[in-house]
Amino acid sequence: MALEDQPAYIIKMRARPGLGDKLFKLAAIGMEKSGASDRYIILREDGDPDVLWNVEIFRSDADKDGYENSSLADELRDEILDLLVEPPIRIAAHPYAVAPK
Repeated sequence: MALEDQPAYIIKMRARPGLGDKLFKLAAIGMEKSGASDRYIILREDGDPDVLWNVEIFRSDADKDGYENSSLADELRDEILDLLVEPPIRIAAHPYAVAPK
């Protein structure tokens, strides 16, 4: 599948004050365990260490759907949502360009 055809998400989550490290740890564990993405980057805002941004590129629509319907997604989702001060923002997207290729 061409990179520009791969589904992606841009996700923003804000942890309750002081819980950022736990949020980042759970997000990283989830990305490693899911195996649905071939590229991702988890970013921490410089001005607010409790804010996480994740850019995740799935290998295919089937891999994205498989992850979203997995027990791992449910397990981590509940644990992560308990840490948040507000609902997460999730934007569906597709890559346009990436470096290195």
